[in-house]
Amino acid sequence: MSSLCSNKDICGSCSWSHIPYQKQLLQKVSDINGSFKIKNVDLLCETILPSPITEHYRNRMDFVIDFEGRVGMREKGKWWKVIDGHTCFLADKKIEDLFHIVRTWVKSSGLSYYDRKSHQGLLRYAVIRSTTLGETMINVITSVPQHEQESSFLQESLAHLAKESLATTLIWSQNSTITDISFGDVLQTISGPGFIEERIGSSTYRISPNAFFQTNPHGAKLLLETVTAFCGDMHQKTLLDLYCGSGFFSIALAEKAKECIGVEMSKDAIRDARINAEINDRTIQYHDAKTEEFDWKNLSGDVVILDPPRSGMHDKALEDILQVKPKHIVYISCNYKNFAREMIQLQQYYTVEAMRAIDLFPHTPHVELVSSLLLK
Repeated sequence: MSSLCSNKDICGSCSWSHIPYQKQLLQKVSDINGSFKIKNVDLLCETILPSPITEHYRNRMDFVIDFEGRVGMREKGKWWKVIDGHTCFLADKKIEDLFHIVRTWVKSSGLSYYDRKSHQGLLRYAVIRSTTLGETMINVITSVPQHEQESSFLQESLAHLAKESLATTLIWSQNSTITDISFGDVLQTISGPGFIEERIGSSTYRISPNAFFQTNPHGAKLLLETVTAFCGDMHQKTLLDLYCGSGFFSIALAEKAKECIGVEMSKDAIRDARINAEINDRTIQYHDAKTEEFDWKNLSGDVVILDPPRSGMHDKALEDILQVKPKHIVYISCNYKNFAREMIQLQQYYTVEAMRAIDLFPHTPHVELVSSLLLK
């Protein structure tokens, strides 16, 4: 099978696009079970749900602007090289359309481009996001302007881009460090409300520039349905959502539980989570803290949702879980290798009563794994 990507050999963001989709699904299940075998964990994943769509599913793309004004994806293994004009067939079509407008603007703006070696210049990244509701966000990340005249010229140019693109909102983010990340520590809304909104199931979510949201909204519905089913009857139970982000799970599940508590280290995400609770008329206690530093032991969580980052749980967080031993854990893992490693200890106290993989990342080796753990 030929790849759906014209630049697969040099880009690599869709490293499995040459494999027929059904074979991708079989391989992901095989890889999950292979990890369990390597760690001598007696588990077997038998079910994987395919993504409802396998192309143009991503709702966020981070496009690099290099020192010569090229705009696109990085070359595989070469942080300093950008494939000019290259988007990605995984990106939502609205993102693709906006990419071409942004790229034209970058080249004709008269603004300087950031040199990642000398750390000079303004334009660094253009992050473009979309929602299934048709809303779009352009977030232009720059260095801090050197003087007021440069700042004014940049703002005028961004205002022109906002009119040209007709994006729902356009954000200017300033990165005051030399760290090469598509993130700004000072944000200014150039046009629109400064956020976009998404709807998954019956819940509405606000997405702000620096907050994480599920990158496949089509598959996210399957993820939410799976987690809801695995949580079971939460009537008269307390739900504790660790690594809660902007409230993706807790917002949807709060009305089913007696009490709902969320913990998240990102201030931006917690701010969104509290707004999302208001939008959806939910009563949820949100705590702005690192899971491994937050004392949740006395909160009496009957059902605990664990959704750690790709690196897995912090050692202290896992230690707390093993000490408290909640009756029921629903573990959402985007890195099954780390889940297998943690299950070496968890299996001493827990039985996995249900497990399901969900393919939120077609044409890549990544997959989401949801497991329901019951205390023995």
